[in-house]
Amino acid sequence: MTMYFSKSDEETTRTLLQRMFERSEEARIRDVVLPSTTGRVAEIALDLVPDSVKLTVVTHSVGFREPNGDEFDPAIRKLYSGSRHSLLTATHLFRGIDGAFAKAHGGVYPPQVFAAALRLFGQGTKVAVEIAIMAADAGFIRIGDWVITSGGTGHGIDTAYIVKPCHSNDLSLFEFGELIGIPSNL
Repeated sequence: MTMYFSKSDEETTRTLLQRMFERSEEARIRDVVLPSTTGRVAEIALDLVPDSVKLTVVTHSVGFREPNGDEFDPAIRKLYSGSRHSLLTATHLFRGIDGAFAKAHGGVYPPQVFAAALRLFGQGTKVAVEIAIMAADAGFIRIGDWVITSGGTGHGIDTAYIVKPCHSNDLSLFEFGELIGIPSNL
């Protein structure tokens, strides 16, 4: 059953995480991919995650907001260090060198077009797809296996899917399996 959310906040984040973990156990899905800018989503997830699930948390890259700036809380990064879970801090798929050219010289490049198309289903959908591909490219999750991935609009998460991720060099392998939760404007 798909969940619909009217806001993106900590309550929605907790509710959706609980449903994602329930669904992972029902479908025997081991890997769950989460975005976390400051570490708050990552921290909440650690309190709720069952032993059967491995988290991959994707942070903003260093320098995302300001030169050399890391938005992720070092205390939460330390909680993940040495655990069975993974943190991925890397350049975002839709914000690489082409994003720098678009910002400096104008124009639109294919990754921005793809990101804009995904945003038609909400910012969380764009994030969920992006971080699943990033986690696959980093080797934290396997392509061809069902995983749960999530995204958000502003603060926390409000969107989750079951997907088969791909590597960024072959989008034809990406597959949507199930929608777990998404924002609703109704």
